[in-house]
Order: sequence, then C-alpha cells, then structure tokens
Amino acid sequence: MTVEPSEAFALFYKDNRGPVYRALLAGVLDRDAAEEATAEAFARAFAHWHAVADHPNPRAWVLRVAWNYHKSCWRTWEGRRVADPPPAAPPAVVQWVDPDLVAAIGRLPLGQREVLVLVALGELRPSEAAKVLGPAAGTVRGQLSRARAALRQLLDQAQEGHDG
Repeated sequence: MTVEPSEAFALFYKDNRGPVYRALLAGVLDRDAAEEATAEAFARAFAHWHAVADHPNPRAWVLRVAWNYHKSCWRTWEGRRVADPPPAAPPAVVQWVDPDLVAAIGRLPLGQREVLVLVALGELRPSEAAKVLGPAAGTVRGQLSRARAALRQLLDQAQEGHDG
C-alpha cells in the first residue's frame, strides 16, 4: 500500500511544524514573524512536495526556506534594505523555554543566532546547517562554538543579575 502525497505531506507537517516554528521563534523573537515564515515555508514545501519528499532532510529544507523568507522580509521591509533585523524584545510569554535564554539568544549577532537556532533548536547537524546558510561546515562549527560561548556568558550575566 502506498501513501498518497497529500497524506505524506500531512504527516510531515504534523511531525515538523512545531519544531520548525519553535526554532524560528527563538531565532527571530517575534511570534507573528515566526508564524508567517513557518506557514510560508510549509506552503512552499506542499507546492513542491514531489521534490521536498525526496530531499535528504525535508525539515532542513523547510527551515532554510523559512529562515530565508524571514530574512528577505526584513531586507525589503518598507522598500529599504537592512543588513540585519533589529534586535527584538523577547516574546512576553514563551512557556517552552527560559525567558533569560530567549533574551540571551536575541542578543547574539545574527550569524551566531542563525547557527544556534538551526543546530540546537532546529536539530540539524552543522553540515546540514551549512547547506542552509551557505558557509562551509567548519565555519558553521566555529560560529556555533562562538555562539555557545557567548550564550554561556550572557546567561551567567543574567544569573548574576538575578542573584544581586
């Protein structure tokens, strides 16, 4: 018995929508932007399901499309080109993660935030994140190392602020 493409996509969507959305939310720190990028990426995945289904990592494909869509929206916002989205305030209520962690992720430089979101939250290997972002896997590993070190420092500072 073969599974119809629409049924296969429905299963893929059910299993991957939450992790993709959460990864984007942690990276962009804006619920509406994360929701829009997630919806757009899954719509594109559905439109190209014949190719996406054969991709070695369909979730990586969706994450790449969602992240690139979000970046594209910022670059063309109000007809202006901007290098990076402005840092956003952490969402008021993020029940699935520590607010200090969300705030710390938001303070990371965009490149480090991208890598951290894709690898730690998007559950991609550095080599897969490299395919999403473009640089070599070694560059991604370096950015990930710097992101984790910066995140530890930011979380230590937040903890000191709570203790003091």
